Amino acid sequence: MVTDKEAAKEPCPAVDADLVQRLRDCYDTFMAAEPRILRRKMNRQLSYQACEDVAHEAYLKVARKVMKGQLGPDVQLAGYLRRTSRNLALDTLRQQARLSSLEETGLHMAVPGQRRSADDFDPMEELVVPTIDAMPLSRPRKVVQLQSQGLDDRQISEVLGIETDRVQRDRYSALIELRGRLGGYIRDGHRKKTTRRVEKDR
Repeated sequence: MVTDKEAAKEPCPAVDADLVQRLRDCYDTFMAAEPRILRRKMNRQLSYQACEDVAHEAYLKVARKVMKGQLGPDVQLAGYLRRTSRNLALDTLRQQARLSSLEETGLHMAVPGQRRSADDFDPMEELVVPTIDAMPLSRPRKVVQLQSQGLDDRQISEVLGIETDRVQRDRYSALIELRGRLGGYIRDGHRKKTTRRVEKDR
């Protein structure tokens, strides 16, 4: 049995207050978008409620790591939360597959695995989202993060507490920065079309 004196001697983990605040700031955005994204990623094999549960569990799992000092200040929280929720969703599907195989011998549910071919390459997931996560912390970054997660202008304005015209201006600023960062991946013809479209929307 551990006495109070012995417990007092155990060093407390160093908790990064800024990281804790960033995690808190992520909650509404993450929980608003992740269940819908998870359901799509899992080929609708999980119910929306199950995806909500997985997203919440993922957030709590990451929160525990933050509070234990297991994540450094440079961690990309949005990406880390997404990876954690995807892994938990896959574990849930595998568990369902095992239960199903017990009930129906020889029948196994297909579980999404790693990408295996170039045809499965997802530019949004592989290029755009990581580039957004690497942008400096700002409201324009939050706007395009929310948009990349499927929220429309009205939903974004509600989450951030700003007017929709401010959402549009912030998105324009973010798109200029994103075009600069992703310039090497954009073909010349498409870059011109994109530029004209953005200027028209301005």
